[in-house]
Parts: sequence; structure tokens; C-alpha cells
Amino acid sequence: MKLFKGFEKSKVIAALFIAVEACIILLGVLFLVTSRFYQALGCLLWGMVLCYLFIINPFSPFHHQPFLTADKHRAKRENIITASVCTLLIMACIIPMGAAPAYNGEFPQHRNQYELLARSMMNGHIYIEYDDVDPVLEQINPYDPAQRIEANAVYHSDNAYYKGHYYMYFGVVPVILLFLPYLLITGQDLTTYHGTQIFAAFAIIGIFLLFRQLAKKYYPTMSFVMLLSLSTAFATICVYFSVGTPALYCTATTSAVCMVVWSFYFFIRAIYLTPAEKRWKRVSLAALGSLFGALAFGCRPTAALANLILIPFFLEYLRTELACSNSRKKILQLVGRICIIALPYVIVGVLLMLYNFSRFENPFEFGQAYQLTSADQSQYGNFFENFSTVRTVNGLLYNFIGFTPIIGEFPYVYYNSAFVNFPILLIGFAFISGNVWKKVKEYKMRLFLMTLFILPVLITVIQIAWAPGNGSAERYRMDIYSILTLFAFLVIGFLNEAVSKEKRGVWGAVICLLCLEVMLICPLFLLFPDDYNYTHWYPESLSVWRQIIMLH
Repeated sequence: MKLFKGFEKSKVIAALFIAVEACIILLGVLFLVTSRFYQALGCLLWGMVLCYLFIINPFSPFHHQPFLTADKHRAKRENIITASVCTLLIMACIIPMGAAPAYNGEFPQHRNQYELLARSMMNGHIYIEYDDVDPVLEQINPYDPAQRIEANAVYHSDNAYYKGHYYMYFGVVPVILLFLPYLLITGQDLTTYHGTQIFAAFAIIGIFLLFRQLAKKYYPTMSFVMLLSLSTAFATICVYFSVGTPALYCTATTSAVCMVVWSFYFFIRAIYLTPAEKRWKRVSLAALGSLFGALAFGCRPTAALANLILIPFFLEYLRTELACSNSRKKILQLVGRICIIALPYVIVGVLLMLYNFSRFENPFEFGQAYQLTSADQSQYGNFFENFSTVRTVNGLLYNFIGFTPIIGEFPYVYYNSAFVNFPILLIGFAFISGNVWKKVKEYKMRLFLMTLFILPVLITVIQIAWAPGNGSAERYRMDIYSILTLFAFLVIGFLNEAVSKEKRGVWGAVICLLCLEVMLICPLFLLFPDDYNYTHWYPESLSVWRQIIMLH
């Protein structure tokens, strides 16, 4: 009975758990005996879900065990569990990326631009080496899809075209960091989805580390099970969409998410988690934050708008540094440190502008205006010319609270808006509560939280103005999920500190249940046949997954 030690108040729950788990085991054995292996696998999966539900029940002692502990053996055990869960999540996200033939290199189509640009750079130029550039494109407006159809022009979709050459309008940073070095070292192309796998893995690791650092500093009473559940669920939210369609669009977005997450990690450590007395450690960490933040612009500019979080970071850094700098010499030293921190932005920014100018004769043009896609984006003009109040309001509503009706066939669901997909993100709105705001003021994080609150709206507005359609596709929401999850984690942590001991079990159970919703809904989203994913090519596989999940 050691398994149930500490569950004296939940004997009924323990008895029910044993009974239901026994039924699941017997059912699984029955499926195995009758050679119904998919249903047996489903029993295993649902048995794991049931175990998790038992661990997080409101009477569970795990809700009363803070992850910060003086017990070295327990701390070591929890570190091993965290590393194992993080590794399993990475494997669960990256292994399925190689399934769909439209993305794994089997049917390259137009999804290998990173590989092609790496080849071009190795050959000394930055345009993509297509050998079938149609001269008709120079005789029409090549960006107008109607004119391309009328002229029967041959063209490469989702490429930028300018003055007789094709260019990749996705950010060049993944090529510089991964694809070109791999090509130079091995002589072989790095298949695009492998790049997405690497960026997704590092994004997940960054989220686990960031949340752990924040919990150590601000949330001493947060339980280990809550921290682990939040880390797993929020990391999944940030990268899950790239699992089904891992090449091209999601390579750009996932790489940007990775850069943003690590930029947040280093900046938060520098500004909030490192004492002001350790000046050069703060400078080093902040400079790394600047480097990753700057690289995000070379991955996907809209996702890189998360760099606006620099405003509260910079002001807080100035506040703490000026408190210790009471002489002219110290102020000059402070200016020097700020210049060091800003240097990566300057260097990367200049290089990106030179790259853009060499392609489009405009340092601020990343290629969006010249892409060959379903809309003539060369006519969009600047942001203010293309802004529409009605379109923006509709896009915001669709992006955050829009609901897609439940479909009648397995997997029954399709992508909804951010807050409908993942209700746990709604907890972020509790930042206005007295208990949370009191803590936020105490830790000098008011502007930080307000910026996190505003950024998803700002990024969505810009997406709506610059993207065709409503600018609110699920892959566009990847730009804001890293911000929304950080915001929700901070608020949940502050709420947790205000929860009484008597209510801690119920509170912990609610949060963990919302995390479980994330882990259950994301696979269903990915099973919907969409955008040339695995089930689009192999719709018969849906019956297999239906047998696994529905047990029939």
C-alpha cells in the first residue's frame, strides 16, 4: 500500500482508480488476445491518462509538495523526471514530422527553399537557382495571380520574384545557422523538416528552463506536478502546429519561436533573476538575449515583434543600474554596458538590411511584397494604407475567440481561436486581480506584464494588415503562442502563491486538468486532413487512429 501513502483522505478515489485501471488492463489484455493491437495500444494510452488523473486529484499530496526542496534525493529524482518528460515531449513532437511525404523530402514540390538557398550561397549568390525562369513574368505584373493565369506563366509559388530572379522570402537565419553549415560539412542537403525538428527541440528545452528559473525565483510554493504540467502543456502549444506541416512555413515560424524563447530566457535571467551587483554577468546574459532576439528578425519578422518586450526590460535595467551609478564615471560605464548589450541588434540588423538591399534594393523589404502567392501583395502598400478597421476587428475576434463548429467525423475537431483551442490561456486575464497585481508591483513587473498583454494584439493587427485573408491562420498564431504562454504562466504562478493551503489541492487539480486538455486536443488537431499533412495523403490512417483513441 506504499503507492497510496498520503492518500488517506481519498480512499474512495483510490478504490475507484484501482477498479477502473483494472478494467482497462483487462480490456487491453482482451484486445491483445483477439489480435486487436490498435485498441490494446489505446488502452495503454488511456491507462496513462487515468494514472495522471489519479496523481492530480484534488486530495493528492503532490499538490502540497513544492518543487523547491532541501531533500537532495527528491530534488535529484524530480530533475530526472523533468529531463525525461522534456525528452519524451521532444521525441513526440519531432518524430511525426517525417511522416508526410509533402514535407519529408519524398515529394519536394516547393517546400525545399532553405535547401536551395544554401546551395545558391555555396555557389556565391543569394538568388535561387531555378533553371526555368519564364520570360513571360517580365511582360506582366508577375504578382497578380489573375495575370499569371491569363498569360499561362510558369512560376514557382511561394517564392519572391524580382527582376528576373527568384528569392526566398522566408528568413535567411535558418540557412546561415543550419542548412549552409550542414551542406558545407557533409556535401549533402539538410532536408528542411530536419531544421524544424532542431528548432522545435531547442524551443521546448528553452521553455522548460525558463519556467523553472521563474518558479525558483517567484513561486516557491508551486508544486512539482504543476510546474511539470505547465511546462509540458505550454511547450506543446508553442510548437505543436509544426508537427503536422514541418517544412517551409513552419520552419520559419518554429525557428523564430526558438529564438524568441531563448531571448526571453536570457533577458529574464539578466534583468530579473541576476542581482544588480553582478554587472558583467547581467551584461553577458542580456547580450545573448539581444543576439537571439535579433536573429528572430531573420527568421520571421512578425514573430520577432516580441522584441518589443525590450522596453520594460531596458527600463528595469536602467532603474537597477542607476541606483548604483551615482557618479559620472559610473554612468559612462553604464552607457558602455548598454552599448555592448545592444551590439548584437546593430550587427545582425545591418547584415539583414544589406541582405535585403542586395536582393530588392530596399533594406526594409524582406520579400513579402514580391512573393508569388494567392494575392498581389505588391499592391498592399504600407501598413496604414492597408489598414481596415472592420477587417482588423473581425480578424482579432476570429483569432482570439472565434469558434469552429465540431465536425461529424473523426477527429471531430478543427483549429479554433487561441482561447478556444487552449482555455488555460484565459487565466492570463486574472492579472487584473488584486492578489496578482500586488505581486506584480512588488517585483517591479507591471510594465513587463502589460507589454506581454498587448503584444499578441499588436502582432495580430500587423498580420491582418500584411497577410492575405484574415491573417489569423493557426500557423500565424504560432507567432503569439510563446507570448501568451509566458503571460499565462506568470499569472498562474502569482495566483498560486495566493492560494490557501486548504484550496491548494483543488487549484492544482484545475490547472493540471487544463494542461491535460492541451495534451489531448493537440493530437486531434494534427489528425485533421489539412495542408498536405500525413492524414491528407493517407486518409485511411484515420481509421487506425480512431481505433486507438476511441477503442473501436
